[in-house]
Amino acid sequence: MFGKQLMGPLPAVKSLLPRGLINTGNLCFLNATLQALLSCSPFVELLQELRIRDIPKVGFPTLTAFAEFISDFDMPTSSNLKKDAVETGRPFRPAMFESVLKNFTPDVPNNISGRPRQEDAQEFLSFIMDQMHDELLKLEGQSSGTNGFKTSTVSSTEEDEWETVGPKNKSAVTRTQSIIPSELSDIFGGQLRSVVKARGNKASATVQPFLLLHLDIHLEVVRTIEDALHLFSAPENLEGYRASAIGKGGVVTARKSIKIQTLSKIMILHLMRFSYGSQGSAKLLKPVHFPLEFMLSRELLVSTSTESRKYELVATVTHHGREPSKGHYTADVRHANGQWLRFDDASVTAIATSKVLHDQAYVLFYKQV
Repeated sequence: MFGKQLMGPLPAVKSLLPRGLINTGNLCFLNATLQALLSCSPFVELLQELRIRDIPKVGFPTLTAFAEFISDFDMPTSSNLKKDAVETGRPFRPAMFESVLKNFTPDVPNNISGRPRQEDAQEFLSFIMDQMHDELLKLEGQSSGTNGFKTSTVSSTEEDEWETVGPKNKSAVTRTQSIIPSELSDIFGGQLRSVVKARGNKASATVQPFLLLHLDIHLEVVRTIEDALHLFSAPENLEGYRASAIGKGGVVTARKSIKIQTLSKIMILHLMRFSYGSQGSAKLLKPVHFPLEFMLSRELLVSTSTESRKYELVATVTHHGREPSKGHYTADVRHANGQWLRFDDASVTAIATSKVLHDQAYVLFYKQV
């Protein structure tokens, strides 16, 4: 992997000393997102490595912020890992993310010292992952070419990329949106394969990368994340699909299905609770149940190979409140000793597993077993 040759292999990350993050006003979206990311051990390993790399101060705001951030977490004394009690450090202000926030919302005047509005934690998560991916490539002297993963947000309603099937419709064409891999995409990245079939035409397949899976939960049938994943890959009809640019193709009805071609080490599931439209923003308060561990159904996968399909929950991000632009974010994170912790800005408390498995989660982080 890029950059690994600079230093020898680092010791595996055992655990970080949990620390709360001080909220100076509407910053819980940042705090909860950062705490959830720290639950992902491969990501923490990457951050530990960034600490000892020579990252230029200019042009790498996200990498330098994370390198400084991780250095504020000391390793806990190993004896405490065996106890039920969890040792925590003093809360601090994540001031190193000031420039990252300026890039995220250039229109907002106040940043780390307090902000006039709440932001969407999933949008912030997607933003910092895009930025980090691009900066890691830039650090290696490469360019992502397609602006990182920004072009590859997958939603089940995107239809415009299915305009053409292939040259004169002669063969089933698989188009791959190739993204230069980074150490970040190596952790969170996977691939989706979308296939469109129209009567009288060869199938058209497109392979797209993803960093998060965006799951529609609006339909009545969706009561669990397994339901949402099933719906995500269920075939759907595309009305007005243009079968080919020329010839007899014309506009026909086609069917599109999505399956996972490559699984990610950390699978992030975004439950689409927020909608933003001309009528303003709205939040779906519907209960959606999720398990501590689950096995990805074979019907969701392109190949039923021996690749591990089992995932276990390591963190959740929850939005509390009825309106997307207001409310409050918290994160529940599984500590190294198996104890679950609730991070509510500066407050860190041990919680029972039953409290973790509430039904209003917004973003779920699962680690491949």
